Amino acid sequence: MSVKMSVMKDEFTVEEHWARLGRPPREYLGGSMNRVIRLTARTGEVRAALEDDFHHFRVMVRHDGEKVASVLSKTYRAPYSLCGDAAARLRELVGSPLVPDITALTLHIDARAQCTHQFDLACLAVAMASRGESQRIYHAVVHDSRDAHYLATLDRNGLCVMRWNMQRQTILSPAPYGGRSIGSGFTGFVSHELEGDEAEAALVLRRAVFVTGGRGIAHWMDSTEYPAATGGCWVQQPERHRSALRNKGTTLDFTGKVDQLTAGDEAWLHWAE
Repeated sequence: MSVKMSVMKDEFTVEEHWARLGRPPREYLGGSMNRVIRLTARTGEVRAALEDDFHHFRVMVRHDGEKVASVLSKTYRAPYSLCGDAAARLRELVGSPLVPDITALTLHIDARAQCTHQFDLACLAVAMASRGESQRIYHAVVHDSRDAHYLATLDRNGLCVMRWNMQRQTILSPAPYGGRSIGSGFTGFVSHELEGDEAEAALVLRRAVFVTGGRGIAHWMDSTEYPAATGGCWVQQPERHRSALRNKGTTLDFTGKVDQLTAGDEAWLHWAE
């Protein structure tokens, strides 16, 4: 595996990933997977929170205006017992320059030796610091479907900035995404063909689509003792996957309850705790 793995890159499709795990057919839940990412900043520090059906993390990045000085993370809800231990891996970002391109941050970091979601969140925080913004909020929605067609949307700061009509892992429309798989090669397309906010949004929405693969199989996930050794992230590495026990009952459904996502992070995000 190349160490030039992008933060948002996956070498195999979602279908292949779930096939390796022996996933059963998904139950149609008639709702949507919702993922909220909130970032706030003040001089020298960015705080970021992420919550969806399966995860809830906080990440804090401190910097000197040019480089990352420290990265701290806390896990509140995660699929496996060792997910939180991957926080220590975020130290690899220390010394990285503040740049807006989240893929550029990982040229010398093996993203699969990280917790995917904590790592993504930390890179988004670094990009936030580089822009000098004070706040950014993403809300991704991936609608359930009875067949292979579904809709995925992304709001940024309350405005819809991306809307994909999808068939399995292929974006059908709009241009310039039509006909593109979100599997291997998608990050290369983003880094070469898109810029700035659009590039970041495409990678954020892509991750949300990947995550939604776990909807409708909560009972099966809770019946598995530990993750398969697919090598996709920190807990899926062959040397530790049998030590990463399933945190049963951690899969939630926020359909119709989106306001609850990151509500518990409000005070922390504004330095009130």
